[in-house]
Amino acid sequence: MQTQERDVPQLSPLEDRWLPPAEAAKYLGVEVGTLSKWRLRGKGPAYSAGLGRDPRYQLSELFAYMASKMAANTREAKTIRSEHKAFQGVPYTMRRPARPDRKS
Repeated sequence: MQTQERDVPQLSPLEDRWLPPAEAAKYLGVEVGTLSKWRLRGKGPAYSAGLGRDPRYQLSELFAYMASKMAANTREAKTIRSEHKAFQGVPYTMRRPARPDRKS
């Protein structure tokens, strides 16, 4: 079952402000370093690079990014994670690998 297109809230020009990486990361619930890695890999929400060294994220772009990652169930969530290149090579489970047998 595919997720249906979600409605992204329409913001007025006064509400649709530009956020620095720290605020955008807090809004998305990720670390600032994660946003930096997404920028380097070409993934994550769109941002403005025209403001010198400090990128800015528009609030409407954060809404659109989060709406594109919506899932109705865990199977869809797993598919979304596996298709996202930022998560490729990352194990799906958070369990630690088994310890090798020790020789005494």
